[in-house]
Amino acid sequence: MPGYPSFESRVYPPYLPEDRREIASFLQKRGLQWEDDIDFSVACLVDGAMVGTGSLSGRVIKCLAVDEALRGAGIAAAMVSRLETEAARRGIANPFVFTLPRNIELFSAMGYRAIGEVPGAVVLLEKGDGIQRWGRALRRLSTAVRVHAGQGPVSALVMNCNPITRGHLHLIRTAAASSSWVFLFVVTEDASVFPMETRLQLVLEETASISNVTVVRGTEYIVSCATFPSYFLRDCPSRIAETHARLDAAIFAQHIAPALGATRRFIGEEPFCPVTASYNRVMQEELPKHGIEVVEIPRLALDGEAVSASRVRRHIHEGNREAAMRLVPPATAAYLASKDSAGVVARIVAGNGRH
Repeated sequence: MPGYPSFESRVYPPYLPEDRREIASFLQKRGLQWEDDIDFSVACLVDGAMVGTGSLSGRVIKCLAVDEALRGAGIAAAMVSRLETEAARRGIANPFVFTLPRNIELFSAMGYRAIGEVPGAVVLLEKGDGIQRWGRALRRLSTAVRVHAGQGPVSALVMNCNPITRGHLHLIRTAAASSSWVFLFVVTEDASVFPMETRLQLVLEETASISNVTVVRGTEYIVSCATFPSYFLRDCPSRIAETHARLDAAIFAQHIAPALGATRRFIGEEPFCPVTASYNRVMQEELPKHGIEVVEIPRLALDGEAVSASRVRRHIHEGNREAAMRLVPPATAAYLASKDSAGVVARIVAGNGRH
């Protein structure tokens, strides 16, 4: 490009320790941070010096930065094109971009649309119309169930259920008792020790008798590595986790709740996980601005201690299967007692992760 030096591209992996340090340093100088979920990066170099970098995590393009003196040289477009090529190789046709709001115009020119924003902090863009298509599907679902709905608000719940516990079931029943209908979203990211399909199936079985609850398979638009990446990362700084929570809340308020006609969101009290506790606080701050009531339900307590999925996993990890069984409802207990759970149990015994 006239007026600008030519640049060469470099692709990672392999990541050498010095490569990670160089990328992290380049990002830090531009107000960004290397994130541990990154698994593919590109860089542009001029005379061996890094002048731009961008990365991919799953279907999310993130950590994109260009030397200020070379903006307009086509470096960003070249890196995004390479990252899109890698995404397509992985079967991802419509990637997301996680970036600063000042970059909206840049990515709009490449065919991306903003689907959620935390002003002054972060914006999530998508190539294509995936969120509009999902919104239409949710509207059809909501229209179908309203035929059977009684009086009262339509409510939403979002749960990971790793695994579903008697505490989760208490929260679901409490929401159902004061709602005409409840849409229960099960987090779809397969980043938990209980596989996604197992979590979903157990939720379906445990809630089958609650007539006004519809279980919905979550998507990348709700508590996912795209909308709320800090939920799945260890040791994420609290300010970053809060920003991610605000992004997820914005997408829920602007796209998901209107599609369902939901005016209430239930959350469970969170005494254990700081990231989830921060998420709850953000919901309570942000959703009422959009006419969505947030109802926090105290945790169910057994044996003087709050019931939680982490407590179930801790008991399994410590070899106390009987104590774990007391905290879960029947279908989950049956699963844990079966041979089908052997792999999951082995991972819990061997591991110490948050999820």
